[in-house]
This record gives sequence, C-alpha cells and structure tokens, in this order.
Amino acid sequence: MKKFNIDKLTCRFYEKELEQEFLSYRWDKIWNNIKILLYFDIIIGMVIRFDDIFIQGAGKAPYYLAYHLFSIVVMLLFIFTSNENKKKYHQYYFLIQSIGFMNCGALTYYFSDIIFPVGAGVLPILCMLYLIVYPFHFINAIIAVIGTSVPFSIVVLSEGNMTIDQLAYLLCIPAIFLIVNKRSREIDFRRDFFQNKKLESNRQLMQKTLKRYFGETLTEKILDNQGDLKGDNIWVSILFTDIALYSTIIEHMSPETAVQFLNEYFSAMHDVIDEHEGQIINYIGDSVMVVFGAPEKIENHEIVSVKCAIKMREKLDELNEKWNENEFSRYWKNHGIDKITARTGVHTGGVIAGNIGSDRMLQYSTIGDTVNVASRLEQANKEFSTSILFSHEIYSSLTKDLYDKANYQGEISLKGRDQKTKVYDI
Repeated sequence: MKKFNIDKLTCRFYEKELEQEFLSYRWDKIWNNIKILLYFDIIIGMVIRFDDIFIQGAGKAPYYLAYHLFSIVVMLLFIFTSNENKKKYHQYYFLIQSIGFMNCGALTYYFSDIIFPVGAGVLPILCMLYLIVYPFHFINAIIAVIGTSVPFSIVVLSEGNMTIDQLAYLLCIPAIFLIVNKRSREIDFRRDFFQNKKLESNRQLMQKTLKRYFGETLTEKILDNQGDLKGDNIWVSILFTDIALYSTIIEHMSPETAVQFLNEYFSAMHDVIDEHEGQIINYIGDSVMVVFGAPEKIENHEIVSVKCAIKMREKLDELNEKWNENEFSRYWKNHGIDKITARTGVHTGGVIAGNIGSDRMLQYSTIGDTVNVASRLEQANKEFSTSILFSHEIYSSLTKDLYDKANYQGEISLKGRDQKTKVYDI
C-alpha cells in the first residue's frame, strides 16, 4: 500500500479515488450529526426570519423575502432528495444556506435604518459554527467563515457596535486558532482512515496468506484460537499420496517446468481434497499428507478418505488427458513413461493433532502410529502394483458399495508391529 500522501493546503488526499473512499467512509460517521444539524438549522432559521419580518421590521424588503423563499425551496429539495444526493451536495447546500442567509440579513440591515439586533460577540460563534460544528471540508469551512463574518463585521462596524481594532480579538485570533485546529483535525481524520485501511489491508493479506499455507478450515481454527492449537488425541483418517517415478519424470525438466508441473498437479489434487473436507498437513516434494477429521471433525472420515483417494485418481486421469492434448506429456513420454500415476495409502486410527514445533516456529501436524502406517501403505503400492492401498481398519468401515469394490491384496509387516497388517485396494 502507498505512503500517506496529503495536500497540506486543501487537507485532501492527492489520490482522488482514495479521497472519495474517505469521504464515503466519513459520510457514514457524520450523517446522524447532519440530521441533527438540519433540525436545529431549520428551527433557528425560521425563528430569525420571524423576528426579522414581524418584530424588527427589516425583513419586509422584496429582495429579503425573495431570497428566503428561494432558501426555503432549496432546503425542502435537500431534505427530500435521496441520501446519495445528500452525500454528494451537502457541502454546497450548507455553503449556500450559511453565506446566503448571513449576506441577505446583513445587507437588509445595512441599507435600512433599523438597528442590527446582534452584537459583535457573535463573530467568534460564527467561526466556531463553520470550523467545528458544520461538517465542512477545510477549504469550504474557511470560505464559510469569510463569507459570513465579512458582511457581519461591515454591518456591526457601520452601526458603531465594534471598532476596527476589535476585529483582531473578536475575529482574527479566534479564526486563526480554529483554522489551525480544523486543519489538524482534517489531516488526523485522513491519517486515521489511511492507517485503518492499511491495517485492514495487512489483515486481509495475512489471512489470505494463512489460507494459502494452511487452508481455510485450519486458518479459521488458528485465528479463533489466537494461534494456540493444543495437542488433542483424536481418531482420524490419514492419506498419503505420491507421484510414481517422480525423480525420473522431473530429471529431464528445467526447474521452471518442474515447478509448473507440480503446481498444476497439486492445485488439482487440492480441489479434490477440499471437496472432501480433508486438511492438507504437508507437501514433501511430490508427496501430500492429508488428514480427515482434524482440525474439524467430520462424520465417516474413513469412507470420505477412500472416496477422496478414488476421486484424486480420476482427477489425475483428467490431467493426463489434458497434458496429452497440449503435449506437455512429452516430458515423460519421450522417456518411456506412458502417463503420470500416483500411489496412495490410507489408514485410520488415533493421533495427536495440534501445533508442533519450537516456541519460535510451529506447524499444525498429526503424529502417531497411524501416520506411519498410512505412509507405509503408500509405499507398499510398489509391492502389489496397485494405486490405492488401505488398511483393514478402513476396509471394515466401508459402506457396501465401496466394500464390494475393495480387493484383498495380502499382508505386510510393518516396523514396530508384531502382527502383519491386512491391506486392500480399490
């Protein structure tokens, strides 16, 4: 995001789009205040008009009545226009009302014999009204102060209610202090908006980055728990998948081509894994480790994991067709490999799942015998010339449609286990 860059004279962002964004943001903050201001402005305006016309007698002049009739029409149009138009034109409306109202009244009293009923003490109030109370932008606030205080001062001076040297105390000094304050507030408002926008941009970038590294489910879990995911003993299904003959395939690829190949493969597999609510724990070279049932619990994760493995195999078949069509497959076909295949191992059991690592670097992972068995099953596909192998624990949990399609392949010995493990493919 760009640096805070503001016009010191107008107190506006140099970037017009950023300024418009700020004004829209600011409008939501000041709209309620504008409604209150309108109510008071209408009531006080009507009281002054009544006093001018029926008590002071100064408001009977045709130009006075003509202006105020016009003013009332403009006020009604503004009140009943849409909120979008109010947001767009409120600065002009308040400028016209304030400057026009004061000039019309001042000129009416100046060209008549009637004594102006307001004293010089109102000058600081005018400054405060337009530099603090009214929602003017910086330059518009200064215009409003000049446009109202100058005719007011002329009338008061002409009637002898104020001497010229008193202008410094009643107008100039208060106006200078209030203008400096107004300028500071306008810049501070924009600085706060810019910083909040930057923080929000960084927050979104952080969340987007977290999702890319950890996936949506795990990211939400991390944020909800403020990064503290303690280890839990839970029953899950673990899936390992690995590209067959990977080293041979990428041996004849440039680094850029190998990265392109892996990214396309992983992206396709990720879509399938997400579809089955799996959580990718790690990418290790061309291998992917997936857990079903953590960090969010899912029902029948044993069945879901097998369905995911089958869908991943189908997706890889689709990728092979695509690579054949665009001739990307030449990188392995020219070296005697007909198509890309993958080996997958699936096992279910208890694991410890949570943040694992040092106090300076953590990684969400699962550890335990179940993980080791799933990894060994993936490798065992070489022995049985299969693409998907799963354990007896998975087999005994399958629904009839999957159970009937499963084939018993035999038994394998696993390190750390006394009894052999029955394995099945599908």
